[in-house]
Order: sequence, then C-alpha cells, then structure tokens
Amino acid sequence: MVMSEVHSREKSLVFQPGKIGGMVIKNRLVRSATYEGMAAEDGSVTDELVKVYKNLAAGGVGFIIASYAYIQPSGRGMLMQTGIDKDDFIPGLRKIAQTVHEHGNGCKVALQLVHSGRQSFFLPVTVAPSAILESMRNIVPREMTIAEIEETVEAFAAAVSRAKEAGFDAVQLHAAHGYLLSEFLSPFTNKRTDQYGGSTEKRFKIVEDIYKRSVEKVGKDFPILIKMNADDFLEGGIDLAESKKIAERLSGMGFAAIEISGGMWEVITRSKEELGWEPVLTIEARIGINSKDKEAYHLQYAREIKKVIKVPLILVGGIRSFDVIEEILAEGSADFISLCRPLIRQPGLPNKWLKGEAETAKCISCNGCVSSIMIGSLKCTPQAI
Repeated sequence: MVMSEVHSREKSLVFQPGKIGGMVIKNRLVRSATYEGMAAEDGSVTDELVKVYKNLAAGGVGFIIASYAYIQPSGRGMLMQTGIDKDDFIPGLRKIAQTVHEHGNGCKVALQLVHSGRQSFFLPVTVAPSAILESMRNIVPREMTIAEIEETVEAFAAAVSRAKEAGFDAVQLHAAHGYLLSEFLSPFTNKRTDQYGGSTEKRFKIVEDIYKRSVEKVGKDFPILIKMNADDFLEGGIDLAESKKIAERLSGMGFAAIEISGGMWEVITRSKEELGWEPVLTIEARIGINSKDKEAYHLQYAREIKKVIKVPLILVGGIRSFDVIEEILAEGSADFISLCRPLIRQPGLPNKWLKGEAETAKCISCNGCVSSIMIGSLKCTPQAI
C-alpha cells in the first residue's frame, strides 16, 4: 500500500468528521448496538464485556453504541443482559465509557437503553401496550396500566441520567425491532384506546414523555438518540408513510440523531408459511449478502425519511463494502453508516478500510452470531449458507 492510496482514503467522505448533537464524530462509521450476553447474572458489567469495547474502540470506528441495557426489571430480555436500572451499575458501566475514551483515539460512545416489552426471552410474564400474542414464545403479554407506563417513563429517564453519570457521551433509546417503545409506536401491537394509543400522536406519547423527562434530568446538551423502525414488515404495522410521520416528530422534538432499521422478531425469524402472508423482509434478506446489490436493504427508506428530518440519519442493515458506504454518503441518503455483524467478526475493520487493506467485510451474513447469543455470548460463528 503506497502512501498516496492511504492519503486518498483519509480524504474519503467515510473518514470525514460529522456531528451528532454537540459531539464531533471522527468518521462516519457507527457501531450499532447489540445484546452481547456477557454481563453477570445480576446485570453488572464484566471484564469480558469491557474487552469487547476496548477492541471496538481501538479498531477505528468513530462512534460506538454499546450494549442493550435494560432500564427496569420488567423490561429485561435476556439472562446475561447489561442492566442500568439501579445506581449500583454505574461504576461498572463507567469502565466501558473510560475504556472507549482511553483506547479509541477520539471515539465517542453511547449506551443503548431498552425495555423488551412482549419480546422478553427471560421473563415468564411480559408486559406490553396491549395484550397481543407474541408468537415466538406463544405468550400473550399483560397490558400495562397507566401507572406502569408512567413508571417506565421515569425508569428510562433515570437510566439516561445514570448513563451520563457513568461517562457516556450520549444515549440511544431502542424504539425498533418490536421492543416496548416499538410496540407503542406500532399500530400492530398498540390497540389502546386511552392517551397512549390510537393516532400517531397518541402512540408517540410515551417516547415524547421519556424525552421530556430525560431532558429535565440531564439538560438539552446531552445527546439523546433513537433507533426506530422504518417498516415493521407486518400487516397492520408501521409502514414508510407512518415512519416518516414519526421520524419528522422525533426530529422536531430534539432527538440528536435517528437510526433506522426494520422488522420485529416474529417476522424476521419466521417463514411466509408460518406468518400466513408474504412479508417484505424476512430472515432470507439478512443472510447470504454476497453481492453489493443485496447490501443496504433499508436504503430505500433512508432516502425518503432523510427528506423530512433535520437531524443526522444513521443507516444500518446489511452494509458490507467500503464503496457502497461511500456511495450512500455521497448521495446524501444517510449521514452515518451503522455496522453490527461485520464488527463482530472484524472489530478492526474501520482501520483496515482507512489503510486500504480491505474493500469488503469478511462477514458472510450467516446470522451465526444471532444463534450464538441464544446459547451463550456474542461471537462470530460462521455457518454454511
């Protein structure tokens, strides 16, 4: 690799700084959050978990969205899930933030906050906006009371405050993939007839309440991001027209950035025969991404949502190749590109791209990493596809 080639990569849009809220992000590469299965049984941070973020930070990514941290016991989704529902967890979480800052050469880090709602794989009894069957576990959740919703709002805000105290640069609310906030936003899972259900505005209310209460605790300068579905890929759920309305409201409210994704667990893991209809996006679209035309399967949504928001858009979903990332950024369809599975296999991929030592991630999109967390902790376990 000659110096001129390295220099040209440094000038690439991929490695230009960008801003999210008041944060300057050193490049346009974001590590998208995922469940790691590496916390202790009580939800506390372990050395193994800290090491994951040390490697990611040293690998050259500009912004890490860490974990998948539950904000209250009723929202815990997995056994070895990281917790942020009590002050006792702050010292351990601080180790993650400090490690990223020490080893990341300017890398920023946020903590993702979640309530799993009806999609908990841990709790025998789950709660949700409405009593709609969750078909993966064949469990009907209990509909939340108004008092419980208000308690959850307070729990999210308290978690935002703890994340700031622990030294994170930002937080991200997980309102995608069929977890609790996604369930409230979606007409597929929210059949309420009170102030938290019905119209887009009413289904949006819990997110608005969480944002306002969080700002009361941490101020307007601490960046709060959100991850949302551009499409639920379920009949009667969020579609592009609805997600554009939601994204526009999020942008106007003050969220620092919006990461778009899609689907709920019951659609991305089940066949059309099981579902009884032809879904737009199934597990088949997420595996075997072996050509550039299969990458960025949410790009069509980004192009439309970008038109109605005034904050940075982070795009995730099957993105593997350096030149695909460059093209997306150049056309202005996204401000940042988010990667998860490629960085599980290659945490140092951003540095390799910068040095010109790689063009495409080694990730073969087999989803073996998803299987790994069901039986242990997150790792790359390549499977035949």
